[in-house]
This record gives sequence, structure tokens and C-alpha cells, in this order.
Amino acid sequence: MIDIKKLIEQGSQLFGNRGTWMLLLQDIAENFYVERSDFTVKREVGNDYAGNLTSSYPLLVRRELGDSISSMLRPRGQEWFSISIDQDDRLDTSGKEWLEWVSGVQKRAMYDKQSQFVRATKEGDHDFAAFGQCVISVEVDHSTTSLLYRCWHLRDVAWCERYNGSIGDIHRNWNPDVRTLVSIFGKEKLHRDVVKRLDKEPYG
Repeated sequence: MIDIKKLIEQGSQLFGNRGTWMLLLQDIAENFYVERSDFTVKREVGNDYAGNLTSSYPLLVRRELGDSISSMLRPRGQEWFSISIDQDDRLDTSGKEWLEWVSGVQKRAMYDKQSQFVRATKEGDHDFAAFGQCVISVEVDHSTTSLLYRCWHLRDVAWCERYNGSIGDIHRNWNPDVRTLVSIFGKEKLHRDVVKRLDKEPYG
């Protein structure tokens, strides 16, 4: 049985322990990645982004570095990944042919337009170029059963490490609108007060 209250408390503790880090990321973003400069402030449509900068050079440097990551790691004209096993010397011809086939299936699924793989990895590249890390999730789209890749704002995700250095608990703040909730869960699984808001406040 999952203790929801305990999960919320753990997530709140992780988010509460990174105030200084958020200030650092905000400072970096305001100088190198203004599109992400909403770690500690709320940006409204029409705000003057990069109004604090006297030169666009820092933005251009980050953009060039971020764009170069995909060209080095994921060149579109080349086979940049393949599915294999740890002990590939145990594979016979049929096994190698099958792994080659599923590698093609995986690549087609990743580069399907609905998967948003290109967009998510591009955003992740620029987060990595600016902040040294990024958060990308891989899941199944509930409406199409295709893969769905998404890059999340570092502001909205907190995590901790296990004793061996691997990533342990991951917590993500999520604030969906009513329309999104209905699309994912259906009206019958939502509270009636939420469903009532669908007609008047679908984006609230």
C-alpha cells in the first residue's frame, strides 16, 4: 500500500532543500538561457526576455554548444545506436539478425513525429549545455499507444541518489489544466467539481 501523505512529505522535503540551487540556476538562465529563466520568478507572456543583457554573445555560445550535442551524439544520417546483449559473442546469425531488426523498429518508434523524441532531446541538449543536466521521461502516450518523450523543466523535478550513486526517488510537480485531466483520466474518474469546470474554465 502506497502512503500518499508520506510521498508528498518526502517530495516537499526534496523540493525544500534546493532553494540555493534554484537561485544559481536562475542566475545562469538569465545570462545564458533566458527561455528557461523562470526558476524563481513567474514569467508572463510579453515579458522582456534578456532585457538585462548588454550582449547576445552568451546566448549564442550556449545555443551553439546545445546544437552541437545532437550533431555529435545523434547524427540523423548515421546509425548512432543499436540493440545488443552484454555477451554478444554468444549470438548466432539468427540472433544478430533479430537484434538488427528490433533496432530498426526502435528507431522508427523514436523518430515517429508523435513521440516528440527530437523536440525532447533538443530541449535536453540545451538544458545540459546551460545547467549540466536535464530530465527526460519516456512513457507511452495514453491516446495513441506510441512512445512519448518529454523534457521537464529542472524547476519542477527533484530527486535523490541511492547509496550506490544511482538515481533513487524522483518527484515532479505537475499542474495540469482541467482539459488535460479529462483527456487522461476521463470524467468518470475525476471529482465532480473538476468536471464542472470543464466548460467554463478548461484551461484553469
